[in-house]
Amino acid sequence: MARSRRGDRAAFSELVRRHQAAVYRVCYRVLGDPEDARDAAQEAFVRCFTKLGSFEGRSSFKTWMLRLAINVSLNERKSRGRPLPPELREAPADPSGPEDDLVRKEAAERVHRALRLLQPNHRAAVVLRDLEGMSHAEVAETLGVPEATARSWAYRGRLRLKELLT
Repeated sequence: MARSRRGDRAAFSELVRRHQAAVYRVCYRVLGDPEDARDAAQEAFVRCFTKLGSFEGRSSFKTWMLRLAINVSLNERKSRGRPLPPELREAPADPSGPEDDLVRKEAAERVHRALRLLQPNHRAAVVLRDLEGMSHAEVAETLGVPEATARSWAYRGRLRLKELLT
């Protein structure tokens, strides 16, 4: 991290390599389009490089980086003024028979369609907590809100998802 802050591009490339999958996943889950997610992830890393000096270390680098990614993604959605695309694709976790793949894909599509109906702050909390596996404290740090707010957003998001999926 210290080398990256001094402008060492090789060290920064290592940070990108370590975090690019998580950054892309978050961008994709907010934006719903692979191309938009790649663009947002790239923009998040550009902002990261230019703002490394402002990273104070009060949270983990990953938390800080994912906050940048969420902010870039939410700003992208606002600037385009359009909702998430109707179909969000997600590869099955483990390949098995074609019937299982179809069931998993249909379930994932239902969840993603429901996710896009959530308020943006609830969606972000659910994505980070339940899909990215962050703790409530990490979600709070990433979103820049108190932990109680992060818990509330995730809870309300899950309740709304349950309503939409039943």
